[in-house]
Amino acid sequence: MIDLPDDLKKFSRSAKLKPVFIFILCECVSALFFVLSRDIMYQTEYIAKYNAIGHAMYAVIFTVPLFISGIFSALSDKTFYGTIEKVKISTTVDSLNSFKPSKETRYRKNTIYLFVKEENGEAEKFKVYSGRANDGQFLETYNTGDRVLHLYGSKYTVILPKPSDTMAQCAVCGITTDINEQLCHKCGHTLPTFIS
Repeated sequence: MIDLPDDLKKFSRSAKLKPVFIFILCECVSALFFVLSRDIMYQTEYIAKYNAIGHAMYAVIFTVPLFISGIFSALSDKTFYGTIEKVKISTTVDSLNSFKPSKETRYRKNTIYLFVKEENGEAEKFKVYSGRANDGQFLETYNTGDRVLHLYGSKYTVILPKPSDTMAQCAVCGITTDINEQLCHKCGHTLPTFIS
């Protein structure tokens, strides 16, 4: 198990709680809407005749919080630390308009997967980047043998600095800071230089 500093543990804990809190809040609002509108809704002529429409509408209202809260992506995220065994880059074509794709809205997209050997000796595949294939960004960032860290709730998977490095990337906000500062100059979190 990774022994993270308290501030990074706190960041991950709050990142786990936020989508759960938003989900519960949205479901409470949906339940309140259901209680207040149920009698009026089912008394309307059309819905009184076709109850299934009313049921479907409320099912949608209770399902929407799953997407608003981001709870799906929260469940798929995890903190990991290990050594890169393999880097896989997948280039596909995507569209800015998924409903009506056209030549004008299409673009090339890179998705980067890392196969990381964790402390327990098991290798696992992680998606660390997905976005436009402009100027080949991030394609040279990760290399076999690099040690990486990803915190739950962060958008970044950072390469841990080697002893000779003078800069370190913050695992929370992704900004590069002088390694001697120990704390990120942007967000104030501990830099990931503590893992040997």
